Amino acid sequence: MEVARDVRKCSEYKWASAPLQPPLSFLPSCREGEPHMAEPGCETSSGECVGTEEPTEVDPKSPKHEQPRRQCRRRRRHRRCPNSFTIYFPRVLKQVHEGLSLSQKTVSILDSFVKDIFERIADEASRLARSTKCSTITSREIQTAVRLLFPGEIGKHAVSEGNQAIIRYTLRQ
Repeated sequence: MEVARDVRKCSEYKWASAPLQPPLSFLPSCREGEPHMAEPGCETSSGECVGTEEPTEVDPKSPKHEQPRRQCRRRRRHRRCPNSFTIYFPRVLKQVHEGLSLSQKTVSILDSFVKDIFERIADEASRLARSTKCSTITSREIQTAVRLLFPGEIGKHAVSEGNQAIIRYTLRQ
């Protein structure tokens, strides 16, 4: 019966002792005792690898045959929350006032506010769809929900902006 081995340990697999098989191109050379894992951010899609020159001809019998280490330029990726509206606030602010910016606390408060309003509109629209025995929330239910939730002038303004957005969307289609 074979015993399962941890293939990530380099101490068990010495690349220099296998001269007939060149090391795999996607695995970096590693030192004794280091875990054998690919370097994060060193994929072809996210960053350019530098220092990955082709090895020159080396005596394969040499026990101290080492591959050049890969040095990768790592691009910093920001983790984005998929349920967040934070990327839109600076864009809208730039349209209204060019030189102003928002603090992190302000962005957090605005994000909570937009999520709350979105949830209220969705709940009211779903109630309206249920009362008319429809399984689809259309722009008509959203428009009625906005009229019910927002009082007076702000409701009229929101409805007109929504109508303009629908017209722009249908013209693009």
